[in-house]
Amino acid sequence: MRAIFSGSKPILELNPNHPIIIKLQQEQDDARFAEWANILFEQSVLAEGGQLEDPAGFVGRLNRLLLGSNR
Repeated sequence: MRAIFSGSKPILELNPNHPIIIKLQQEQDDARFAEWANILFEQSVLAEGGQLEDPAGFVGRLNRLLLGSNR
């Protein structure tokens, strides 16, 4: 079990060899890059058992990326 200390901040660690990170590094469109970055962060929040501030926004961003659209 991991201890959480008062005032400590979580650290997001990325595997630079993961296919999603490689795809993110190759993304040329700034808006799509930002959406991918937000999705990865929000997935990490969910994986740690947290709650998202804007679950509907998360779903919308994820759906746009799955459909290949940035609108």
